Amino acid sequence: MGDKSKIQWTDATWNPVTGCTQVSPGCDHCYAEKMSNRLSHLPKYAGVSEHGRWTGRVIVHPGEVLSQPLRWQKPRRIFVCSMSDLFHSSVPFDFISQVFDVMAMADWHTFQVLTKRPGRMAHFAEKVWPCHRPEGEWPKNVWAGTSVESQKYAPRLDMLARVPAQVRFVSAEPLLGPLDLTHIGKQGINALTGEWSHYHEETGDVCTHWEEPLINWCIVGGESGPGARPMHPQWGRDIRDQCQQFGVPFFFKQWGEYRPLEHSDLDFSQNEFGDCPYPLREVDSIPRLYSTSHGTGYITTRTLMIRVGKKAAGAVLDGREWQEMPNV
Repeated sequence: MGDKSKIQWTDATWNPVTGCTQVSPGCDHCYAEKMSNRLSHLPKYAGVSEHGRWTGRVIVHPGEVLSQPLRWQKPRRIFVCSMSDLFHSSVPFDFISQVFDVMAMADWHTFQVLTKRPGRMAHFAEKVWPCHRPEGEWPKNVWAGTSVESQKYAPRLDMLARVPAQVRFVSAEPLLGPLDLTHIGKQGINALTGEWSHYHEETGDVCTHWEEPLINWCIVGGESGPGARPMHPQWGRDIRDQCQQFGVPFFFKQWGEYRPLEHSDLDFSQNEFGDCPYPLREVDSIPRLYSTSHGTGYITTRTLMIRVGKKAAGAVLDGREWQEMPNV
């Protein structure tokens, strides 16, 4: 944590808030929860995690920690609150405003704010920030993102769309199920283009509307660490194909602990997990529509995922790495 980060899509991390609570299945094996427990001897992390689980305590850090980016003279991308969630309900809006004051002043950096609570971020953008700085717009160097681990949580993108950031992004990590970004919410809005349609009852016509895209960057990754759940390759490919179709940058961060089983994996001579064969998991893919002369239906395919560890699994998808970034 600090002015260097191993996270591939950022350069540094900055934590003016520590501590959090779980909100959805993507939080089940949170790395920050366990890391905070290991750092609990430090005042910054005291009491926020016990036995590897969040306690519910959330601490804000004014003063030297808050002003840290102002002392980093070299421009960099900074992941904000990698060990918490800036928009947690326990973080006062007054303190969030102070964090944004620092980000606005440090305009030579790019700040990446990722939250699982985009509704509170939207409220801050619409009601709090304009009152705090009536003359100022949302800082252009502050990107706004939300985590979406499966289709169930895709409505978070509707709330993110209310934030007037120059770059809005989705982090589908850990990706725990299929995700269709082209059909979000009751209106079926395409998050990558802003297109949505509705049926006009009087005329019987389908009316199509265009607004700005909900997101303009997409990060995908599998889960790592103890208890990691495998990501079906088709889930990642489908999101990549959606992004390619509509010209949205796609960043494949990692496979996680598991990657697809390959023929070469049948040689277990070098197994970091011991003498036994690598653990295998069978994962269902997204049901796919098929058509024949007898009609249409859905078919679900399965694939074997092999646990080789995060480093060995890597980040190669269909023969190449995908590390596309927004063109700002």
